[in-house]
Amino acid sequence: MQDNIFLEEKGQPKKQFLFSDDELNSSYLTIKENSEWSLFFKEPSNGKLYMDGLDLLLDERINHDDGGLFIQASDRPYYIYDHRQNDKKYLPGLYRLKLVTPEAIKYSWLKIVPKFLSEGSLELMRQDVENTVKGLARSFRANVNGSLSNYSAFLSFEELQALSVLNENYKKFNSNSYFISQLPRVKTTPYYAWSRNVKHSIDNRSVIKMSMQKRNNALYLKNYKLTANTSENGVLKRELIDILNIVNHIQSNLLNIAGKINSSSIQEDLDLVNRYRLKINYILSNTWLKDVKAVYDIGGAANAYLDHRYIFFRDLQWKLLHVSNFQPRFERQYQYYWHRTDLLYEIWGYIKVLEALNNLGFKPQRGWIYDNKNLDFSGLKSGTCVYMCCTKDSKFKYHMNLKVKYDSVIRPNEANKVTPSDPLWYSSSHNRPDIRIEIYDQDMIFQNAIILDTKYRRLKDINSFKKGGALEQLNSYHDQIFSPYPFETDKYSKYKYFNYEANYKATNSILDVGALYPGDYKNVSDQSDILKEGRPKYIVLNPKILRSDALMSFLRDCFEKQEQLFERFEKWDKDWQILRNNGSLSNPVDGSF
Repeated sequence: MQDNIFLEEKGQPKKQFLFSDDELNSSYLTIKENSEWSLFFKEPSNGKLYMDGLDLLLDERINHDDGGLFIQASDRPYYIYDHRQNDKKYLPGLYRLKLVTPEAIKYSWLKIVPKFLSEGSLELMRQDVENTVKGLARSFRANVNGSLSNYSAFLSFEELQALSVLNENYKKFNSNSYFISQLPRVKTTPYYAWSRNVKHSIDNRSVIKMSMQKRNNALYLKNYKLTANTSENGVLKRELIDILNIVNHIQSNLLNIAGKINSSSIQEDLDLVNRYRLKINYILSNTWLKDVKAVYDIGGAANAYLDHRYIFFRDLQWKLLHVSNFQPRFERQYQYYWHRTDLLYEIWGYIKVLEALNNLGFKPQRGWIYDNKNLDFSGLKSGTCVYMCCTKDSKFKYHMNLKVKYDSVIRPNEANKVTPSDPLWYSSSHNRPDIRIEIYDQDMIFQNAIILDTKYRRLKDINSFKKGGALEQLNSYHDQIFSPYPFETDKYSKYKYFNYEANYKATNSILDVGALYPGDYKNVSDQSDILKEGRPKYIVLNPKILRSDALMSFLRDCFEKQEQLFERFEKWDKDWQILRNNGSLSNPVDGSF
């Protein structure tokens, strides 16, 4: 029966799913993303195959019931990836298959690995992007001052996940810690003591004791007292010790990172883990739990799990010990609104550009997550624009304002359709770069632009005019995007006298074009900081390359070109005054002479 559920790709051996009664110990098949595998489900005819990620596909045969999305037996395959529907496909990740028949329920798994990135790199990108768009603190902090920081690449996936768990659960941890330290679960336990209170009972043990030893006017009586020294509290102590060990490990790594880079986000996370550490140490050392022995057999703790406080600590300990199980699919079943790894790389690239600009001395002012001071979730959509400007810390002499646009269309296709707020026009079919940095002077008059395009491909495929190549597109960005500004404004029109091309509205306005690509991680040169030269510049951007300066070097060079233009304007101003004083100019406003 299960032999009729398998994967096929042209030129590859058939891959057969193996199903098991045990969901977590089932075997899995591994395929590479963007490979044209087809899923065949031929039998049983009365079965339903529930599969994670079916919402990523476009197929009218996909059904839905209370158990979720499922498919049924069919002679036609279900396409895991079809190049004709590139936006409807399975992404890298781990997907559960659940086969339900009237007789049994069986499980198997499908694992899709990234094509151009390692799984660790892909997870770092996902973590970076999710932390950013949700306004979380660690990877990309956006506060009202616009400060940015990033240190996610220095931590393992498990450590990042553990920090997420600790962040999400701190309020509950704080309240449960207080109440459990004040009001633990207790039980009554018997004890014997000499007493004159005859209300207490006498049993055989009392009689034997009193026959062997006598005290004046006192009886050896049985009594009862409350004690917290129970198996469930012993289990609680063991759980708190486990949590403390994990917290101490994370704190040690954070302190190590803090010694290498300066980041307010690290300090915030250090404060968090330190609060956990202090509270747990206090409970273990200064409360009733001090005299309780840790229990490693959880069989006697069943009653505790009717108490929400004990349930909380059990769940927190379990999550922290099993963070490696919580791959993105389990914890956030593709909460992103994008459905392609290349699009994830594109969005991550935009984040890295903002970080690089920040490091060069440009601070965000508004746009995207900077419009929301409480840092609620704000998705990165096509046409998003972040406004940035130079600060006193900038290395540049001249004040520059930036508009950093994501997936924004250059709409005018004629020079006479441009406006000061929409200053560019194009003369080719390529008018939608992934990232466009527009540079404005202190009066918000457009100067030039920088184009960056993300390419989730190999360099040899990018640097080609063949089908699937990108060289024609990148060259078009370089040569066929124009603007009449700044020379069409009153402030700059006089410079037409010194710049012959400025008298034409087809002035090239692109300082440079860069292509961001993940690189071949097996290629040593792709792991370096070297900026690969070409007509467009090729920039390796990979989350596994921790300290690459290639992107920042590219941007710095572009801004230095703009600085040279500002210097040229200053020189022309001096020349202009000399010509005016000599009577060589008749109308300085329109540049006529």
